[in-house]
Amino acid sequence: MASSNATWPKFTPRWGRLPVEQYLIRNWNHSSPESTDQQRLRLIREYIHLDAIPKEWDPTDFGEACYEPDPNDADPAYAPKRIPTGAEVEMILRPWRSQHLRRRAWEIWCDKDRGYPVVLRTYYGNGDEGDRKFMEYIQVSDALDAVADCRALNDAEAFDFGSDWRRIFDILPEIAGCRYHQPEYDASDINNVVQIGSSNYHPRRPDQEVLEDDYADLEEEIQNLKAEHSDWKDDPDVLLEPGDTTMRSLLRTATVSWIIVVDEKTFSTDELLITYLDMHQNVTVEGRLELDQGYIDKMLMRWEDGGRPLGFVMENGMVGERYKLSSELGRRFFRLTENLEYQADNATP
Repeated sequence: MASSNATWPKFTPRWGRLPVEQYLIRNWNHSSPESTDQQRLRLIREYIHLDAIPKEWDPTDFGEACYEPDPNDADPAYAPKRIPTGAEVEMILRPWRSQHLRRRAWEIWCDKDRGYPVVLRTYYGNGDEGDRKFMEYIQVSDALDAVADCRALNDAEAFDFGSDWRRIFDILPEIAGCRYHQPEYDASDINNVVQIGSSNYHPRRPDQEVLEDDYADLEEEIQNLKAEHSDWKDDPDVLLEPGDTTMRSLLRTATVSWIIVVDEKTFSTDELLITYLDMHQNVTVEGRLELDQGYIDKMLMRWEDGGRPLGFVMENGMVGERYKLSSELGRRFFRLTENLEYQADNATP
């Protein structure tokens, strides 16, 4: 599965080599009435809501060049397309995050196609004992332990978020998620020469073809669920019942990233908070998971192999507010009318 820690690149990326840094310097408004911190935070949040990341911003080609040493100016193929000025570095980029965090961001971005989550510790009120237990949680999975140098986030000064774990996106937007872009092959040439179709983007959207396959079975399932739950009008969310259902399958497909949170409750229960997220960092499903090396490694392997998240949390966890049937947005995602009748054109992107 994962490579060992020793194989991670250890250089600090050149300023502007990370896509979010390209977004910041390309969209910075020096005449803005906002403070520097306010404008930077706004732009970071705009960046993680983009539908796709242009490859022009990414000289690594989404990780293909991640193990190349940063040449600074030796090889223009690996240089940022828009090199920030010294003033932009000092005002926009350097005050935002340390070089240590930039190295972590680089490694997370370059390895994004594997789908490994970060393990974020958000509670630090238990001192050294908390440090010891956190390492136990990491080491319960060989796969997580192998990438702990960049994905185990255990720093009270940087990550003491309490219950507000979403603040991690303001520091490491690289974890927000992108789908690995598989090239399109065309072998129809008369000489049977395979042509590789190129793409200028790293997409964040879920696989639309898979979504359509899931929707095909939804109409019948909705009718069956209504028959089983006579009180569905009083509580529409009862139809989002646990199990290996079509509705849960749609939530799996909408999921593009995930985070493992080690919060205060984790330290008292030894249960990790598994949070699955869509392209806009809305929670699709979340729930607690007991420590189990085999199961956690299985979850990681499925992501690395390009599959959708399966298993206990996805099938039994709590559905996020954005996807509940009691909300208009949730009904639109499932292509349901206000009366929960399936209607194909009642969809949201």
